[in-house]
Formats: sequence, structure tokens, C-alpha cells
Amino acid sequence: MNKEKTKIKLPSWLNLVLVIAQIVLTVVLVTISIVALTTLGESSNMFIKWLQMNPVWFFVLIVLPLIILFLFNVFLLVKSLMTEKEGAVAALSHEELLEEARRQAREELEKELAAKKEK
Repeated sequence: MNKEKTKIKLPSWLNLVLVIAQIVLTVVLVTISIVALTTLGESSNMFIKWLQMNPVWFFVLIVLPLIILFLFNVFLLVKSLMTEKEGAVAALSHEELLEEARRQAREELEKELAAKKEK
């Protein structure tokens, strides 16, 4: 019984849109957190003042999504590295490597014999 994993393959344009959205979200969250932390009561923006007055909401709205994005990216990185290693190792077993080497050697011998016959 050969169990094959079904992989969800997203279109390339959707991958690009998701990557751009993630980058934009990260930049916006980091910018808001930097502005909120550097102004400390001097800001005229009501949202920044509210974030400064409510540290729990600051954590929930700004810091927690950044942590989740970071962990998600780490997961994707580890997953891609593991699939590359599995793909390289599982691509050819020892027996398959020997069989491929024999096939290539046989092809080279046939070419040499054909070249000798032509001479």
C-alpha cells in the first residue's frame, strides 16, 4: 500500500500575493509598535495613545501577531528544508543508484562499439 501525501499547490500569483501581504503586515505592525514606543504620551494619534494606555491590547494587537508570523515563517522554513532533504535522499536508493550507473555504463559501451564498427 503506497500512501502518497497530497500537497496543496497554490498558484504562483497567489503565493506572491500572500508573501507581499505578509511583508506589508509585518512592516505595518513593526512601524506602529516603534511609533507607540518612541512617542510615549507625545503622540496626537488617538490609536497610538490608546495603545500606550492599554499594554495588554498593545500585546494582543501588535506583538502577538508578529510572534505568530515569525513562528509561521520558521515552520515554513523547517518544512521546506526537510522536504528538500527527504527529496534528495528518497530520490534514488542504493539499488537504484547502482542500476542507473549500470545503465549509463551500458549506454557508453554501446556508443563506443558503434563508433568502432563505423571505423
